[in-house]
Amino acid sequence: MHQYVEERMLDYASFVSVIKDYVEERTGGEYEVRVFRVVKNNSLELDSLIILKEGTSSAPNIYLLPYYEAYLEGTQIEEISDRIISLYESWPVPPESKSLTFTLEAMKSQIFFRLVNFEKNMKLLHDIPHIRWLDLAVTFHCLVKSDIEGIKSIRITNSHMEQWGIEADYLKELAGTNTSSLFPASIKTMGEVLFGCCQIQDDADSHDYPQDICNIPINKDMKEQASMYVLTNQQGINGATCILYEGILASFSDRIGSDLYILPSSIHEALLIPVKWNIRACDLAAMVREINNTQLADEEVLSDNVYLYSRKDKSISII
Repeated sequence: MHQYVEERMLDYASFVSVIKDYVEERTGGEYEVRVFRVVKNNSLELDSLIILKEGTSSAPNIYLLPYYEAYLEGTQIEEISDRIISLYESWPVPPESKSLTFTLEAMKSQIFFRLVNFEKNMKLLHDIPHIRWLDLAVTFHCLVKSDIEGIKSIRITNSHMEQWGIEADYLKELAGTNTSSLFPASIKTMGEVLFGCCQIQDDADSHDYPQDICNIPINKDMKEQASMYVLTNQQGINGATCILYEGILASFSDRIGSDLYILPSSIHEALLIPVKWNIRACDLAAMVREINNTQLADEEVLSDNVYLYSRKDKSISII
């Protein structure tokens, strides 16, 4: 096997083709094997292998890149094929896939929005309804499942829009109502995130933050952590979207008596820093770039920019 790896090493495209053929041969005529190119956030493109049994319409996305990496480390093609088939056979068919009706009427209450980087997603945005917002874009999705195992959603495409006979503004209206209810916001001090103290949560019906937020203990060692707050949703998935929730920044900035710097630390959360702490904006921008370049996977980056929320104007701008 060592000699095979060194002398007959397949490039990635050839590996994908060979794996598809192996899986197709081993599963037999009752199954259809396909390979799709899936466009993820920030133009990340991944090859996904799908195994469909005759008469079914649901199957797991089996991304092939990790298997190619295993192949480069010496795992045999036959073993990789067996792993893929075993994964497919152990995958529980979601109950919703048996009865999902993807109509506007059925999905109306499940439509929500997310934020993505505009420039990094030009290819993706060409095929989906979206609304430009500063250097970002608001995209629309339908929630299929949300539980302790995670979130399953379907991205709304231009084809869906044509089928439903609606425009992006209508999606914006529906998502504006649904998103904060489906994914309630959570604001925590950085101290709580790091050390497990004081939590502030918000939901769609209340923006009345507890008075404790004004009484967070600050000492010389904790000043930096205490001056930062983490805004996300309660699921912790695509939580930076919460900066668009109606009233949340207005209520929070009024409570702490300050305009806010907003740092998009990832697609999953944003850091809120009171302007009254007199931290230099250029230092914050450098922090964001450092996090994006060294701490995040490419698909988790939201923006290199820092934003300012103005209490007076109730608006967000790039600084």
